[in-house]
Amino acid sequence: MRESFPEYKKTIEQNLMGITYLYDGDVISSVDKYYTEIKKNSQTSPKFIINTIVEIYNQSFNNMISKSKEVLIPEESLSALDNILDKITDLGINSLYIFTSKKGAKLFQFIPKVSKQEVNKPFPEYFYHIEKFIGLNLSVYYSPFVDESDGETILYITDKSFQSLVYSIQNMDYKVDKNKNNYLHTLDYKLYDCNYNSYKVVIKNVSKMRQDKINQILDGN
Repeated sequence: MRESFPEYKKTIEQNLMGITYLYDGDVISSVDKYYTEIKKNSQTSPKFIINTIVEIYNQSFNNMISKSKEVLIPEESLSALDNILDKITDLGINSLYIFTSKKGAKLFQFIPKVSKQEVNKPFPEYFYHIEKFIGLNLSVYYSPFVDESDGETILYITDKSFQSLVYSIQNMDYKVDKNKNNYLHTLDYKLYDCNYNSYKVVIKNVSKMRQDKINQILDGN
């Protein structure tokens, strides 16, 4: 017999406790949201619940992007011996979570780190850290929402968690309604705005940018 939604909530919460950037944010306010899918039966769907959490991730990450303060690190200031985390610290940024593209992840490969997380992963791979650094209380994550142009690398950095699923899960309401020959599954939830600082760190070749601008001006003449 399939578990009820309250029973699934316990399992989902246990799996999310370690994904702290989504789980334990300091709540400021909330908005009511919902997620729906049409299914063939009325039974509680674990996949549907996971898809709802993914939707919350998507919305939360995009909210974080919109709130981020942009700062620039000249690419030419980085050498093979430079530690990118030192550069970030020099900017006065307190880093707890760093989100990067696959290209940006290469910036962290020479920093001492612990072994990669080995867990049973019910959520997409990008929910879980790709690197965790010894003694720094810092985790690095890949995110498909890090969008960067050629010639630049972008890091999104937060000093605290940016969502509070501990409260979202408690307040979720799972509903199933008959929809012709199918069933409409709906999860009502609260999307939280949390207290954190976020930064968009852009790494690009400033010298090349200047030269390109000069060339554009000369071409225009």
